[in-house]
Amino acid sequence: MWAGKAGDLYRRRPCQPPVFRRGVVAFYLGEQRQARRITRRLFARELLAWEYAGLGGALDDAQVDVGTLGGHLYLDVFDPAECRYRAIRLVRCTGAGPVIVNDGFCVHRPSLRRQGLGVAVLRRQLACAASLGITRIETIAGRSATENGYYTWPRLGFDGCLPAAVREALPPRLQSTRCLLDLMAGEEGRQWWRRHGITVRVVFDMAPRGRSWKAFRRYLNGVG
Repeated sequence: MWAGKAGDLYRRRPCQPPVFRRGVVAFYLGEQRQARRITRRLFARELLAWEYAGLGGALDDAQVDVGTLGGHLYLDVFDPAECRYRAIRLVRCTGAGPVIVNDGFCVHRPSLRRQGLGVAVLRRQLACAASLGITRIETIAGRSATENGYYTWPRLGFDGCLPAAVREALPPRLQSTRCLLDLMAGEEGRQWWRRHGITVRVVFDMAPRGRSWKAFRRYLNGVG
């Protein structure tokens, strides 16, 4: 297994903010060659350790294990010292460019939930994704006894089409709404979705002036 200190490989570049220091990036045994091949196909070059970490949104001192899954780049991000969180990412190639699939994020300590840890991880991921030309980030915004992503992800800029059954159940003033970001734009829509929202597939559009970025910045500024 190859392993490298991200701080050792880190080089500051214009418009590429530092998103990872002091942590470790390692390739799964026997998967380094294939992972590097997929990386070159995705980005037309090798990545530095901090860039692998940034794609996963890794916080400082995290570990990032890099491998392959189904022909895609696979990233497993976790906090080995304090066991605070774990995140699974896939990076795949599409005709429009590379796409990240956030395939799971779990905050292990109940005391850290709703404390901004997920936002910090996403913020680092977005910074690196923008610098590497990622076109979008996909995930499932789940609702269950242990998940509130159905409400949190849209507040952070992830959008998705409302299923027909949801549109039919909307109150009269919201009947014309077709997507989550439209629904979440007003207080009435947000409160309705908080009560009645369901699990949906959502996407963060990485277009610099797109709605996703605007919604994310509004959230950071406390107005989303």
